[in-house]
Amino acid sequence: MKRLLHVIADYAPMSQEFGEILQRIWTQNWDLDLEIVPTSVPSLDTVGTGYLAYQLGLGENPPGTVLYINTAPRKERKTAMNNNAGERLVWARLSNDVELVAVNSGYSLSFLRPHIEELRTVEVSHSGSQFRSRDFFPPVVSDILHGRHDARLREPMDLSVISDYPENAVMWTDGFGNIKTTLRRDETMDTGRFVEGAKVHVAISGMRAAALVTGGSFSVDEGELALSVGSSGHDNPFLEIFLRGGSAADLFGHPRPGARVEITD
Repeated sequence: MKRLLHVIADYAPMSQEFGEILQRIWTQNWDLDLEIVPTSVPSLDTVGTGYLAYQLGLGENPPGTVLYINTAPRKERKTAMNNNAGERLVWARLSNDVELVAVNSGYSLSFLRPHIEELRTVEVSHSGSQFRSRDFFPPVVSDILHGRHDARLREPMDLSVISDYPENAVMWTDGFGNIKTTLRRDETMDTGRFVEGAKVHVAISGMRAAALVTGGSFSVDEGELALSVGSSGHDNPFLEIFLRGGSAADLFGHPRPGARVEITD
């Protein structure tokens, strides 16, 4: 049976880091019919990591799909990290039976938390290498892909160890400059908080612009800004800030992930 492995990490596309990680994974899983899909997020961006884990993990996946997620800012404490120690690796099974091996850092698992059926600690070294995602973690991924769960999984964990994702915030900027936010349709459009066709003002990181509330990004004229129901979020889409014919990210100065989004009349 062909298997799918999503690798989500804060390494540049086609970089040495990604190359070395994928090399380790291929070498340790040579006996499997495995398709590896690498996806890059900006450096240390756990908000974007969490969003992509949610979007890919709950998307249409073949049986036996596994996600390997590694964005590890090592910000769990401000003091020096002895021996390159960092945030802990965990294993989880989602409600759709997709499994994941992930560093529980920042917001990396926040969007998926309501869909996690089981969360466990993993037996693996968390210190001793600056490049844990290459040196220590791939063998864990291999054991999970081969069904050797008993070799790695230990005590259950409470979902409270996973942070809430930031509300009213920038979540992701796509390749077209559209700004995806953590606002969702069920809490905005469905409740009447935002009414389609209304004009609102959007403020991010000190930049402010008027936008038209729409049910879809292209429901505005060329050059007009929209606050629209986006293409991500599965059955409860996230709202996007979309500039038709341009880049909303340029307009708002390329706001950082987690930046607050304020919307007023």
